[in-house]
Amino acid sequence: MSFTERCAQTGVIKCVGFDSQADFNVGGGGTGGAYGQNSGILPPWGTTDFTRAAMDTAVKASGTGSLKFTIPSNSGADTSGSWFTNFSNDLTVQFGANSDFYVQWRQRFSPEFINTSYSGANGWKQVIVGTGDQPGRPYTSCSTLETVVQNTFQRGFPQMYNSCSGSSSHRAYDSFEQPFNSFDFKLQNGRGAPYCLYSQSRSSYFAPTGNCFGYVANEWLTFQMRIKTGPRVNDEFNNSFVELWIAREGRASELVFNWGPYNLSAGSSGENQRYGKVWLIPYNTNKSSLQTHPTAYTWYDELVISRNRIADP
Repeated sequence: MSFTERCAQTGVIKCVGFDSQADFNVGGGGTGGAYGQNSGILPPWGTTDFTRAAMDTAVKASGTGSLKFTIPSNSGADTSGSWFTNFSNDLTVQFGANSDFYVQWRQRFSPEFINTSYSGANGWKQVIVGTGDQPGRPYTSCSTLETVVQNTFQRGFPQMYNSCSGSSSHRAYDSFEQPFNSFDFKLQNGRGAPYCLYSQSRSSYFAPTGNCFGYVANEWLTFQMRIKTGPRVNDEFNNSFVELWIAREGRASELVFNWGPYNLSAGSSGENQRYGKVWLIPYNTNKSSLQTHPTAYTWYDELVISRNRIADP
């Protein structure tokens, strides 16, 4: 389906096409950007540089524009700032216990972004789905609920983790790594044989040795995350499930993660944190600002949030 057709599907909550300047709200400017507002751009930490997350009218999946992040040489972990949106303008659409929702986005990577080995870095993030704002209480990207897609340790393919704080049954930044045989792990547990295994780092994560779904340059990939929460038990949503599909341009989606049953971190019942916010962000923890490297880019387009599975483009 086209972006317009997908946005018209039953259950769709929000669509963002990055086709007008209103989608790129920078708030009142300054170092805070749009923080505290419903959606918009935050510049790199401590700066007023809004050029690193901006509208690109030349490279887009559809419509008149896309969201382009520039990763300049000699930049630190917060290379480019971030863009966020709550699920609804009035903050009423959020998902707590016993809920089910989907987030789909298109993303494009420059060869420099994929191929550069960033000094000291833990690997750049793609998306954070986390706690929605509450009236008078905005939440940052680093929330208890956060479920993250990331190029962990710069392995060249998406991996996932949960929570910026941890909870009763697991630590913070808990990686979705499934034990396999005696001494191995599936790093993308939805992939079939020969799987996507930690041990394949000695040869290759990709065919014919491995079956990891890797990043591809200069192509609009489609990502879709499903979060299905179970009942709240103390500080967790017990027996939850997380799925991730990826599609290459013009091809059908493939299952990459099928994670669960798993206890997603929920925070204290008094806080009543619920999923309700998406962050598009190339943040790269521990990236050295001393490294000189080629300028790199990543683009986002066609964001869809829905109660139902979203069709492929």
